Amino acid sequence: ITVVADDVNSVYACQDISAVNSISLSATGTFKTFETMTANTNLAKSDSGKTIMLNAAAGLSAIKLPTVSAAGAGWHIDFIVGTVTTSNNYVITEDTASDTNVIISMAVELADTTGPIDAGHTTITFQSTPTKGDRLNIVCDGTNFYAMAVTQDDAGVAFA
Repeated sequence: ITVVADDVNSVYACQDISAVNSISLSATGTFKTFETMTANTNLAKSDSGKTIMLNAAAGLSAIKLPTVSAAGAGWHIDFIVGTVTTSNNYVITEDTASDTNVIISMAVELADTTGPIDAGHTTITFQSTPTKGDRLNIVCDGTNFYAMAVTQDDAGVAFA
């Protein structure tokens, strides 16, 4: 256990603390930053750790990743299809002005167990009518983005 404050014995987690009147917990459990995306956006280093719910019936054609050097090792993000598109697609691209073919892909297609595993992509596209709950996880090591998709349909996520 870690003692944060023991007023009886004057033991505290930091030598600069001399007394504690109360300790309040803001919430129980841990929560990931959750955001709903309904418009095209350029992602930044500060978006690391977010879960993004894709909610645009007309799709989103320009979700741009930060450069791998700006993202840095450990940058990660999750996308989940929350709204099935009625037209267009959800499209995620690398920053092609600085990066070229830095997306390494792997997909698990529940309808077809032979999902693609490949290197050297610039674009990730959800099919035009994805299944609600299809998801994509992207992690950066500072040199490449590693993208893993889980999708209901064969070719539910395409890497190009």
